[in-house]
Amino acid sequence: MNNDTIDLFGPAESRELNNGPSKINSIEKAEKKEAAKESAKKRVRELTELINKCDYEYYTLNKPSITDFEYDGLMRELAGLEKAYPELKLANSPAEKVSGTGQKIFGQIKHDVPMYSLSNSYNVGDLYEFETRALKDLAYSNITELEYCVELKFDGLSMSLRYEDGILKYAATRGNGKIGEDVTENIKTIKEVPRVLPKKCNITVRGEVYMNRKVFAELNNLREQAGEDVFANPRNAAAGSVRQLDSKITAERQLNIFLYNIAGTPELYNEEKNIYEPLKFQTHSESLDFLKGLGFSVCDEFRIINGMANVINHINEWDIKRHDLNYDTDGMVIKVNDLSFQDTLGFTAKSPRFAVAYKFAPERAETIIESIDIQVGKMGTLTPVANLKPVQLSGSTISRASLHNADEIAAKDIRVGDSVLIEKAGEIIPQVIEVIFSKRPQGSEPFKMPDKCPVCNSPVRKNEGETAVKCVSISCRAQLIRKTEYFVSKSALNIEGFGEKIVETVVNCNMINDMSDILNLSVIDLMKLPRFGEKLAEKLAREIELKKKTTFQKFITALQVPFVGETTAGALAKHFKTPDKLMNASVEEYLSVNEIGEKIANSLKLFFENEQNRIIIDKIFKYGLVIESESGVENLSDKLAGKTFVLTGTLPISREEAEKIIEANGGYASGSVSKKTTYVLAGEEAGSKLEKARKLGVAIINYDEFLGLLS
Repeated sequence: MNNDTIDLFGPAESRELNNGPSKINSIEKAEKKEAAKESAKKRVRELTELINKCDYEYYTLNKPSITDFEYDGLMRELAGLEKAYPELKLANSPAEKVSGTGQKIFGQIKHDVPMYSLSNSYNVGDLYEFETRALKDLAYSNITELEYCVELKFDGLSMSLRYEDGILKYAATRGNGKIGEDVTENIKTIKEVPRVLPKKCNITVRGEVYMNRKVFAELNNLREQAGEDVFANPRNAAAGSVRQLDSKITAERQLNIFLYNIAGTPELYNEEKNIYEPLKFQTHSESLDFLKGLGFSVCDEFRIINGMANVINHINEWDIKRHDLNYDTDGMVIKVNDLSFQDTLGFTAKSPRFAVAYKFAPERAETIIESIDIQVGKMGTLTPVANLKPVQLSGSTISRASLHNADEIAAKDIRVGDSVLIEKAGEIIPQVIEVIFSKRPQGSEPFKMPDKCPVCNSPVRKNEGETAVKCVSISCRAQLIRKTEYFVSKSALNIEGFGEKIVETVVNCNMINDMSDILNLSVIDLMKLPRFGEKLAEKLAREIELKKKTTFQKFITALQVPFVGETTAGALAKHFKTPDKLMNASVEEYLSVNEIGEKIANSLKLFFENEQNRIIIDKIFKYGLVIESESGVENLSDKLAGKTFVLTGTLPISREEAEKIIEANGGYASGSVSKKTTYVLAGEEAGSKLEKARKLGVAIINYDEFLGLLS
């Protein structure tokens, strides 16, 4: 018998005996742990990017793509993953910062006290947990029940107002919590914001800018009629209004504000001592009373309540009562009332630990889409509208809901016959939230936007990068008022005296069928209009006749070709010289104009191919429109036709004279070098345009060579 060891087991069994099953299990666990971590890493990256994108949509664009409830769900998921895997937290994690960024168009202001955002809760369990944590941190005080100041949570735009010596110094948005946008001039248009306080003090106050429901409904109605995108809710409308570059527009939006907090320690001027002294309060509610005394708009609906159970009863009452308000609330804010307790509880990286927001669940109803209509706005935008089986929602009967646009319908796969859930956006506009696919009837087909306008039967178009589908005809009855207003405006034919009201009167009295008919109105026609006397009629008739002589640029502008404004119209006028050449050009010919790209070229081609548009243009000339020369340059030849010149350096003649020679011989003088440039005419001391021409391979000629082109 030899001494060799006999292996009674196979290789695997042998290894298991040698290593033991526990080692194999630990390896499997380690592998699973590593796989879970890798999955978490991927999800953290996805959530971070998605939440930051949603922040940009909400705070900067004012166009949120998801609901607050969905957003908070994403944030909770991210916070949970970052807690489990702290090493996976990214530098741009939204869980550790106050959401929101400032737009570059406004100046920036650093907050003297950071503006924190509230942590949100959606159930009573969260509220009791908040109370338990607070009582634990305040155990030193031996209290068993907390006093809360409970306020309505306004759905608007957070604002910080700084007063020094009792005078408004600035107003700033929250921004990222540390730095906000300077919107002082726009906030001054809000009547409830005092410019000067009745008491001389240094104070920073925080509040919420909002738009009431009636103003919001009127604003959206006007925007819809004008073919503009409507605001999804009053919060977006308020934010968009505050960020207007023209404060006159902000003033027209009739915004309101509620102030609800004092940041830092205010200082009150002591006249006897001739110094500022710190002003301190014992409770938050006491500070609200002080703000009211200074003339600030403070919501009267705040209440002092003992114990979270009583707070929850109060919340349940307001979940019903809030529908009767004329402004939006999306929840309640619960704050520990004692300010010394607030100091003890402090803050997390982004939220106060002494306050919490309770968000109301959105009220929804189930109904059926019976049909989908298409409405045409004043700017030709086609808007799909769902006709619903009538259903009760938030105290009113809902039978219609806007579907916004084709992209919205496609994203949610909305079809006729679908059972859907609807809710009121901002408690006002009914919108379809989701389709109940399990109840979809058999044989249903995806909805398709029409390829022709339901009003005038002209082709419709959706431009690349846009959501709106638009009618391209200038004869469309739905667009008649807006098209006519622009036709007579200063930018176009400049027929003075035809304001908005007169245009509406002319249209509503069926005096015109399209905008060209304005040119055919006589004194007798105008005297038939309500409240029109002979003098006014004669004045307008004279103005019409006077403005029948116009420039080619103004004629092109008056046509209102999509994407063609005054500047582009000027470039087209210089290049094509006559309406016939412009209207019959190819896409390639349009592209040969320096300022024209594919988007505008295709728009021009589509516009002039439309038979209805051609008919209106024929009528414009039939009614006596005459195009005069804009420059007074006599056409000498077509030797430079189709050629684009850029002038640089010092020439033997002035640049103006050279440009006139180019135009008189059919050419076009441009101010910038591009691949479309035919020649760069270079004189002495030519600058950067010469260098750019060399890089692009554009032909460079001197003045003698230029004259050679004309001989």
